[in-house]
Amino acid sequence: MPQSTHLECLDANAVQDMMSGALDDGARATVAVHLDTCDECRLLVSTLAREAVGEAARTTLALDQTLDPSLLETAAASERSIVPTSRSTTSTPAEGRRFGRYAIQKRLGAGAMGVVYLAEDPELGRKVALKQLHRPDPMLTERLVREARSMAKVNHPNVVGVYDVGVVDDSTYIAMELVEGRSLRDWQRHPNRGVDEIVEAYLGAGRGLAAAHAAGIVHRDFKPDNVLVGDDGRVRVTDFGLAAVPKGEDPEIDGPAPTGDLSLTSIGQVLGTPAYMAPEQFTGGNVDSRTDQFNFCVALYEALYAQRPFDGRTFSELADHVCDGKLRPAPAKSTVSRALHAIVMRGLAVKPGDRFASMDLLLVELGRDRARPWRRIALIASLLGAVLALGLVADFIVRSRVTAEIDQAFAATGKQVDRAFDLLTSRFDANANQVYGLPVMRDVAGNHDQADFGLGDDATDQKNLADLHEKLASQDWKWVRQFGKYATDSVIAVADYKGRMLYTSADPDHWKQDLVQLPWVKRTLDAGKQNGLVLVRADDPRLAATGMLGKTPTKGLVFFFTRTLLLNGEASSQLFQVLEAVRQIDAIRLDDETLISFVAPDRTAVGDLSPELVALAPLEGRQFITHDVGAVTYDLQTIPLSGTDGDVVGHVVLAHAEKDVLSLFPHARLLFALALGLALALAIGTSLRARQITHARV
Repeated sequence: MPQSTHLECLDANAVQDMMSGALDDGARATVAVHLDTCDECRLLVSTLAREAVGEAARTTLALDQTLDPSLLETAAASERSIVPTSRSTTSTPAEGRRFGRYAIQKRLGAGAMGVVYLAEDPELGRKVALKQLHRPDPMLTERLVREARSMAKVNHPNVVGVYDVGVVDDSTYIAMELVEGRSLRDWQRHPNRGVDEIVEAYLGAGRGLAAAHAAGIVHRDFKPDNVLVGDDGRVRVTDFGLAAVPKGEDPEIDGPAPTGDLSLTSIGQVLGTPAYMAPEQFTGGNVDSRTDQFNFCVALYEALYAQRPFDGRTFSELADHVCDGKLRPAPAKSTVSRALHAIVMRGLAVKPGDRFASMDLLLVELGRDRARPWRRIALIASLLGAVLALGLVADFIVRSRVTAEIDQAFAATGKQVDRAFDLLTSRFDANANQVYGLPVMRDVAGNHDQADFGLGDDATDQKNLADLHEKLASQDWKWVRQFGKYATDSVIAVADYKGRMLYTSADPDHWKQDLVQLPWVKRTLDAGKQNGLVLVRADDPRLAATGMLGKTPTKGLVFFFTRTLLLNGEASSQLFQVLEAVRQIDAIRLDDETLISFVAPDRTAVGDLSPELVALAPLEGRQFITHDVGAVTYDLQTIPLSGTDGDVVGHVVLAHAEKDVLSLFPHARLLFALALGLALALAIGTSLRARQITHARV
């Protein structure tokens, strides 16, 4: 959208271009006229030059000095790593040169602080934007590294990615994601940009800011020039050179020295681009994520209304208007809704406390109006789905008369599943209580590596572990391993407080294995849980590596029970009991017509069901479905198995073939199901879209 034509104080980009000699004759003449009439901007240029080259205390610079190319190496300004699509970039003599591991292809642009090249990383086979300082300079190096660290802390699709930062031949560089596209300012100048399109682009930029805030980073210089719109349509926030975190939270970014932090704050207030600065940036107040919110709303206001919200032909005049909240009135013929205008106005509140509490909440409000049409579609689709569902219910009533016997069989078997699984976990728990009463288990619980306390050496600790292993191996575990009339021997294993396996009944001579490599064991130790139960593959590579189930473990699924003895909230020992799941099917079966399988979360299964039926089973809660497999229609019932902490560890899937079932509506069920599926998909899709827009997820 077109920009305001009246001359305002110079922002960071104008200063950068002026000091690097990048302005054309017309722009240079315009800047010259402004500098002749604006003390603040002359002071700004003077301050920046003195910061970089250490000149004597002069308060102004003549115009010809500000345009001196030698100032190219001294000003602290921001550059953009962007490949313009509207015009070509002229190659420089650097083309084809090697810079460290990077192959320079062409120059993309230059700024006051350095040069940006298009380069290729041959090791990773990708192109990057390589920002290189003009010359060695501790202050510029610190700022470049600060920018890299700030950006690297935020891994988000709406933030330009940082790949590398380093020094080659005393030249500091930063390798960043190469974005082919243009700045948000250039993008929004297109005359056909609608309000929805603009808001969508700013939502993307806002998500990038919110992600930075979640990482503790405050950008402090958000504006359309610091946002890139790629040819792929993705919006990315860049230029974190002025970013900071709350003092003392991140010494890598803020730096430990108070003087260094104060210096950055001073420059940040100057280079915060006055036209977008918040009141607290003008007055030197506390700068936090709500400051970025103000900068964001200034830029959004400008994009929506083709004018900035605050007038001011000088720095002081602009500062007064911003700090007093003197907003320009919105254009009379604007297509921006009142609700959207009110949201932007709240983000432009003078007091940070009057703005949104976070960027996330601002994005939620921005998306709320845009989500309304999607919610209407979702409601209509839901109503249509409800009507179609009534038709399916009618068909189901007819079919239920024929399938009542199957339902009864499933209900009875489901109760048996719950009863058998409760008995299984109770037996595990009872066995653990008895085992922990053994003297050898008390010895295991009381043993700790004395070397950790400086009271012994590793050799003594290893001998103590060996003695415990011998005691455990000589213990009679047969009475524990026998697991009811439907099961053969289970495997018993013992580990100490560090998760080191001291004994396994599957291979009594095998021990010293680290069981913490098993995720379900590590969870119990980390969380300080007393009990744990999972359903896992017996040939899981991680489990097989421990040797707990012997040298050649059988295939299939096993119930893996863990009992941790906790003393003062800390693990002192662990007992494991492992049982083949397939052995429990006979404890569940009530008739010969019902097919039964245990299914792990990764859909590994043991039992009666074919792989096709297992693949069809819905492993989410307790569900019933009917599905055709070839010429046979099957009813499927899934029953979740809950572990000791209530989490679902697996499922029992029941299947029963329907025989001689004749539907009164041969095609109605299929047609209704297809229509219902489309209606639900539309309702869910539009609901998710509305939710995505409303909540503006980061």
